[in-house]
Amino acid sequence: MSVWTDWDPLEEVIVGDCYAPGSLDWAIEPSLQDSFNTVLDETKQDLDSLSILLQQLDVQVHRPRVHAYQRSVDLATFSVQCPISPIVPRDQYLVYGDMIYQTYTSMTDRYLDSQSYYDIFRRLFDQGHNWISQPPPNLRNLPVNKNWCNQGSLIYNHLYHNQLLWHTATMFKCGDRLITNTTGPGSSAGLDWMRRNLPSNTVVENNNTTMRNWGHIDHGFFMINDDTVICVDRVFVPECLRDKRIHEIQQYLPKESVDPGTPIDQLLDPSKGYEQVVAFDTNVLVVDSYNVVFDSNMPELFEFLATLNIKCHVAQLRHRKFWASGIHCSTLDIRRRGEKRKIVNEV
Repeated sequence: MSVWTDWDPLEEVIVGDCYAPGSLDWAIEPSLQDSFNTVLDETKQDLDSLSILLQQLDVQVHRPRVHAYQRSVDLATFSVQCPISPIVPRDQYLVYGDMIYQTYTSMTDRYLDSQSYYDIFRRLFDQGHNWISQPPPNLRNLPVNKNWCNQGSLIYNHLYHNQLLWHTATMFKCGDRLITNTTGPGSSAGLDWMRRNLPSNTVVENNNTTMRNWGHIDHGFFMINDDTVICVDRVFVPECLRDKRIHEIQQYLPKESVDPGTPIDQLLDPSKGYEQVVAFDTNVLVVDSYNVVFDSNMPELFEFLATLNIKCHVAQLRHRKFWASGIHCSTLDIRRRGEKRKIVNEV
């Protein structure tokens, strides 16, 4: 009952969920409600379809409880103005070995997120997992233009440098090591908390200077076994994995534009979108070394991966740009069949 990699055979997983249409009308200006409710409806459909697909692949699926708030929640130093749907469990939760790690980020609207996952983690605790959490931080209401995507270094290294904050999606499970973007997103104090609560010497810094060691690590590459990396481009691959068999797939991917600063009224325009990362096509869920779930159909890529004995499955996420989340972001593996072992040859 443990997780040591992102590719050992998957047995149990959490798939995110979102609010039902109309649940957030109180927080959305009337002119945007119809478009936003369409996003909610289609997102819920897509996450339900992903759950069904994984069940068909013999994976046990858990879903978070969606709490429908009717107003903002005022706390001591800030307010949770619009509690976000529990769509992306990967960002604040990590299951490594038999331990559940729960963290906090600078995003006030995710502050109450853990309530949605409590029942799932409590069942795992009853089954033998341990479960620990960072202390709740003292956040502030920041201007809309100050978010970790476009001003992350300022927020985490200055405004919140004394807070314990961390994004668990900065960590890639690789046997007895976690390859980690150690400069963020998250504060140095948050990383210290992770180091102290993980087994000694578990964290391996991602020294990939090309990627600036900032952002979530689960895009641009994935692994299908201990020795094989699939990547958009070699620049996405952490240096400590450069000795593996590396397959670059950029030539097989559809071309997509990236617009990292789109306001919400344009986000709701289906012709536009926002992506925090630039390679969601490889933000995938590896069910095992021979089955990988993608969020869109890419015939040229799938034909190539078939030469590696990989069967590609599609669970459409029509609004991945809106939520800035691919299949991997929208799931959290909580049990894989595999042993703790040495995979990384550290550099």
